[in-house]
Amino acid sequence: MTGISTSCLHERSLEEALEILSGMTDFVEIIDDGPHYCQSPEVPERYSFRYSLHAPSRGVNVASTLEPIRRASVEVVSEALTIAGELNANVVIHPGYCAWAGGKVSSLRALRHSLDEIAAVADDTGVTFFVENMPKWPYFFFSTPEDYQYFDNCNICLDTGHAFMTGTLDSFLSLPFEHCHIHDNDGTEDSHSPVGSGGIDWDTVLGTLAERKVEPVLEVRSVEAVRESLATLKRFGF
Repeated sequence: MTGISTSCLHERSLEEALEILSGMTDFVEIIDDGPHYCQSPEVPERYSFRYSLHAPSRGVNVASTLEPIRRASVEVVSEALTIAGELNANVVIHPGYCAWAGGKVSSLRALRHSLDEIAAVADDTGVTFFVENMPKWPYFFFSTPEDYQYFDNCNICLDTGHAFMTGTLDSFLSLPFEHCHIHDNDGTEDSHSPVGSGGIDWDTVLGTLAERKVEPVLEVRSVEAVRESLATLKRFGF
């Protein structure tokens, strides 16, 4: 079963989004941010979905060298892990970024500290977390496979659209990822377009997912894009 991210309904409340997705899938990834921010498991528990959570990311930097911001970022991710534990869900996190040129060493030190703290909370809550690769954004970690060296003790979420933007999708497919976001683009913009509408070689991607038994999560921007993607995936026999 292909999972669906609530990103396709981010202009609606979480309850409205889950209601609309009922019948389309049994696996939902909640964008735990903005209007879908989960302060408790109360709303998701009303539905029978299997869940994963995408921890808040817009105001979070687990690699911040400003210690109050780093600590607060870890606290926000930890709250997502705690709620995920109650939902029997996994969690996707962003890898953080270095805020200025020349600050990579100190940012990496902060990142390692954060990952150790997040891993401890994950152990306590019984939750698996995945670090997601980023598109071609300045200063962000893990936009290329070379950065895997900083996350080799972590589980990986492969984002196909992000990897395609950096021209490294084939290399990312060789990493030991266990969670996957799928969407398409033309290689120049992180458009989160329907599967099959851009330049990604879906035969290769879907073949790898099938071989590894990884359930993909559609991370597109509208319900229409979800339906278009599901139809394309069906044509690929997925």
